[in-house]
Amino acid sequence: MPRSTILETERLRLSTFEPSDLSDLVTLHNDPSVNRFLASHEVIQTRADAERHLADYITGQERRGFSQWKALLQSGDFIGRAGFSVYETTSEVALSICLGAAHWGKGYASELAGALVDWYFRNTYYTHLIAFVAAGNTPGRRMMEGIGFTLRQRMVLDDMAVDCLQILSPALARRFGTEG
Repeated sequence: MPRSTILETERLRLSTFEPSDLSDLVTLHNDPSVNRFLASHEVIQTRADAERHLADYITGQERRGFSQWKALLQSGDFIGRAGFSVYETTSEVALSICLGAAHWGKGYASELAGALVDWYFRNTYYTHLIAFVAAGNTPGRRMMEGIGFTLRQRMVLDDMAVDCLQILSPALARRFGTEG
């Protein structure tokens, strides 16, 4: 399947992954700081891990119409991955953004998060979306709350304390009076 652009913002573009993107994924996760706040099922430590995750991203896109996507600057420079995965325990869809450390603090994650939430509710039939933020990752939690996520529960995921945040579809938010 040829690469296709999923969404664009003023500064960023998300495109489907291809098998040729393996080295970008390996390079992204070779930095231990990138893996610091990821649950263990999202951490990529070896080339074999990267191959497995990349295959999952490509297959997920083909089967569901969404997955993790390649995050690029408008110039085409690779900066990370972002998109959605299925949380297998509850079959809910979870938002996930993982950017290279050189791209932190520039507002890219916030830009992607807002665009992804909009894309999700325009392109799927789901009633809500969840996101996991490591307990203690205050900037990450504030960012998610800033686009409308609310705390659902604190839990342990892959031996890590996380806050499970949730946002309702616009129709449900209007119905139950939870719009910001």
